[in-house]
Order: sequence, then C-alpha cells, then structure tokens
Amino acid sequence: MKIKLTPIFRSLLAIALFSLALAACGAKAPASSDPTAAPAVTESANNLLNIGADNPAASGVVVAEQDARVAFTLGGVLKSVNVVEGQQIEAGQVLATLDDSLIQLDYTQAERNLKELTSPAALAAAAQNLALARQSLEDQQEKVNAQLYKRASDTQIDNVQGEIELAKQALARAADAYRLVARKEDSDPRKAAALVAMTNAQLRLDDLIALYNWYSGKPTDTDNALAQAKLDTAKAAVQEGEWYLAVLKGEQVPAEATGPNLARLEQARITLASIKDRLSRSSLSAPIPGTLLDVNAIPGDNIAPGQILFSISNVNQLHVETSDLSERDVPRVFVGQTVEVSIKALNLSIPGKVVRISPVANILGGDVVYKTIIALDEAPAGLLAGMSVDVIYQVEK
Repeated sequence: MKIKLTPIFRSLLAIALFSLALAACGAKAPASSDPTAAPAVTESANNLLNIGADNPAASGVVVAEQDARVAFTLGGVLKSVNVVEGQQIEAGQVLATLDDSLIQLDYTQAERNLKELTSPAALAAAAQNLALARQSLEDQQEKVNAQLYKRASDTQIDNVQGEIELAKQALARAADAYRLVARKEDSDPRKAAALVAMTNAQLRLDDLIALYNWYSGKPTDTDNALAQAKLDTAKAAVQEGEWYLAVLKGEQVPAEATGPNLARLEQARITLASIKDRLSRSSLSAPIPGTLLDVNAIPGDNIAPGQILFSISNVNQLHVETSDLSERDVPRVFVGQTVEVSIKALNLSIPGKVVRISPVANILGGDVVYKTIIALDEAPAGLLAGMSVDVIYQVEK
C-alpha cells in the first residue's frame, strides 16, 4: 500500500530527525553556541523528509516479464506429457502431444489423392482433353461462320427451282395415272404400281422444296443464339483446359482461373493443408521461455480445445507494476524517471526507471489511480515474482 503521511506525523518525523541530527553533531564536536550550526542540520533533515513526503509514491508487486497459459486448439486424447512442474522451458519446446493416429490416416489419404490428380497420367489426360476441346472449338467456329454466308450460289438455287417444276409435272402425271386405276382392287398390281409412282413423285417434290427453302433461307435469331452459345462453351472449355494443364505443369495461372478440374485440384490441396495443420496442432509447444509452474493433465485424459494445461512464467526477467499511484501524483511522473524501489521481503532498496504509464485510470477504494511499469536497474539475489514493493518517484528539487 502507498504510505500517506499526515501533517502531524510529518511534524513528529521532522522533530525526530532534527533531534537525531543534533545528537550526531554533538557526538562529533563540542556543543557550540554558534547560531549558524542549527540551520545546516535543519536543511538536511528537511531534505530527508521531502524524499518520503513530497515525492510521489505508490505500492506495487514484482511480476514476471512474460507469462503464458498454454492450451491445445484441438481436442482429443492426451498421448504424452513431456515436462514436469518447475522445469525450465525453452520457447518452442514440445510440452505434450495428442493421439494423432486418425489424423495421420486422413493425411495419408489426402496426400494420395493429390498425387493421383498430379500424376503423369493425369498430365497426359489433361493434354488429350485440351486437344479435343480445341478441335470442338474449331468445328463450332466453322458452323457459326457458315451462318454469315449464303448457303448456295444463285445457280444452285435456280437449278433446284427448275427441278421443282419438273417434279411437279412428274407428280401430276403420276396422279393422273393413279386415277385411271384407283377403282380397281387393292390387290391389282397396276393400282399398286401407280400408287408407288405417285408417292415417290410427292417425296421427290418435298425434298426439292425443302432444299430450295434451306438454300434461300436465313438462320433465325434462335439459330444464331444457339450457335453462339455452343461457340462460347467451346471457348470456355479450351481456356479451362489450358489453365488446368498449366497448373499441372507447375506454371502460374491468373487469379480468375476456373474450371471443374482446377477446382478439384485446388480442393485437394486445401484438404491436405488443413489436415497438415491439424497434425501440427496435435503437438503443443511452449510460446515463451521460462519456468513451468503448472501441469494440469496426464496421458489418457480427454482434452477439450482451449483447456489450460500448462502455465509458464519467465521469472528470469522481472519488473515492477504499481497499482495505486494517485491521480494527483501522475502529472509529476514521466517515462524515464528514476525511482527508488523498496523490496519489503529483502529489506533493501534498488534503483529503477519508469518505462510505461497506463493511459487509463483504475478505481481503487474510491480513489482514481494509475498503473506504472518500472524496470529495475539490477535484480538482486532472492528477488521473486509476487514480492510486494514500495516505489518512490524521484522529483528534482
């Protein structure tokens, strides 16, 4: 706690110090009636009084520079604990491990899957598929181009039109011939022959009319849209095939690269990386160096994610944290200021410096107080974390 001196106590302390000073002077020299001796002793006593009364003061505690409470981020059965309480720990040292047998199986399967997707056979298949996609693109491009030109020359169209006229005449003659035998029995061979001739003449005429219409017609909007959609699909297939083959070859592709094969490959890599991360998290390492204070589990325990298993404190590096520096004294405290730290348990005082002042106040017993961090110039033998101290902030007179 911070010691606050009342005016009466200050007066009594001043008198006591003054008396001690007089007694010391009396032991060193004969009593003198010289009035100039008294002011010198009084000034010395007042300086001693000012150190305890006028300088800002606060109480505090010795704390470790670093503390860590360590837990797995992965749940599972604890396989091993490799440390004991009180042991000195290095940063990165493995403290404990979880049973990772199932994770190892998942990792093996994911690794095999990725190898299959990137094997020489997969590379050859990707190259073949790309060649087929390019051929399909060429075919579809020719179909789209064909719609931009006439389907036949004017001569071809005129020839078909002439054939249509001839076919009409042939159909008329066949119809006349059939009418002559139409009343005969269906089993009459002349009637059957006439019917076949008339039917063939009609089919011939229909084919010629269809050909003429196709030669002279133009694609509809639907025909154009369908052909363009097929062309765009073929282009996309070629692009995706090129990206996929490039990735299999270890080449760079743009960030917007897509395609089902590429997505499957990327997912396989993500899965493998995720399982590898789980595998690494089944081993728990110390984040800082220090002394292991607590071990809260034994092999075979079921461990939940976030369950604190170890506490580590770097007790080799200590500093002081004060808790009750008054708001009235904060304006006279600054970073770099020299302080005197009184360690109660060791019954000694050591120098230090202010390294940080909290910008946010706390409330302690109704008073507004601030925390300060004190770096010790030198840690004395026997100093331990948790020891209480009193701090006096030196203010120049």
